[in-house]
Amino acid sequence: MLLDPHLGTILWTIITFVVVLLILKKFAWPQLLASLDEREQRISDAISGAEQARQEAEKVLSEHQQKLVAAEDEARQIIAEAREAGENLRQDVVGQAKEEAQRAIDQARTSIESEKRAAIAELRREMADLAVQAAGALIDANLDDDKNRSLVDDLISRIPESN
Repeated sequence: MLLDPHLGTILWTIITFVVVLLILKKFAWPQLLASLDEREQRISDAISGAEQARQEAEKVLSEHQQKLVAAEDEARQIIAEAREAGENLRQDVVGQAKEEAQRAIDQARTSIESEKRAAIAELRREMADLAVQAAGALIDANLDDDKNRSLVDDLISRIPESN
């Protein structure tokens, strides 16, 4: 008996279902759809926000890479300029050292030449004095050739040896 369908029960079940369906459609369905639409909007906004964040991250990454490349280029340029400045400084120092060495050599040559002239002048004075003494001795002695030679040899032996 429970399993036998009754036409009255079936009819009331259908009527009840339709009434409940109409009530749900009138009151619950709009809220359910609004809730689903709101959830869909939140998910869409989250996806859009994630896409914007990804694009922003890519943009920041690109900017950082460009800054890194620029910094590397600047570092290379600074190193090259420092090397060039160091090479210029080295060349200046070497040039100044060469100039100072040349001045010292020139000064030494001048000093040596001056000392040489003074020594030659002193030697000439001594030779002139010795020649005068020898001539005076020869005139006083007026001896024969052998005596003159021995007198000159004696005077020459008195000349101090020069280095």
